[in-house]
Amino acid sequence: MTELEYFFEDENGLSVVYQLISFGVGEPWKIVRDGELIGSMKKWKGTWKLQSGDELSDDLLIGLTSHIDAQHFNCLPGEISSRWPNLVEKVVLRSDTAYMIICKEGINLNSFQAIFSRFVPGLLKDEWAINFQVFNHDFSDDFSLLAKPLVYKKESFGWEEVDR
Repeated sequence: MTELEYFFEDENGLSVVYQLISFGVGEPWKIVRDGELIGSMKKWKGTWKLQSGDELSDDLLIGLTSHIDAQHFNCLPGEISSRWPNLVEKVVLRSDTAYMIICKEGINLNSFQAIFSRFVPGLLKDEWAINFQVFNHDFSDDFSLLAKPLVYKKESFGWEEVDR
């Protein structure tokens, strides 16, 4: 399950908090205000469609969908695939904290584990750890990695890595 919060200023200048909830990859996003389900929407072939809840203004709908699209977990599969195009066959988003990666045929999984473990934390932009389950092409071998995003702090002599 993925849950986001979106703050919207209505026509009266009041701030309203909306919860956006998706129960799985490919599932519609539920729009909740004050604990009440007011609609749902889904992205279909690159275009957002409202499935229920005809009371939403265009400004609100654009804000909600832009907020979902702006989240880093929407970009990470493409970044992983483009970083290792000769090694990675597919990246599947399971949730905002879990991904499944399938390698191409002929890839040495131990070698890829060493490379992936070292460099994937640098790709993470969210503040939470991500669990990666990585499989070889026929799912006969795998490894798991809990990756934490890198955080650096400015020191007088340069940047120093900080453990979270």
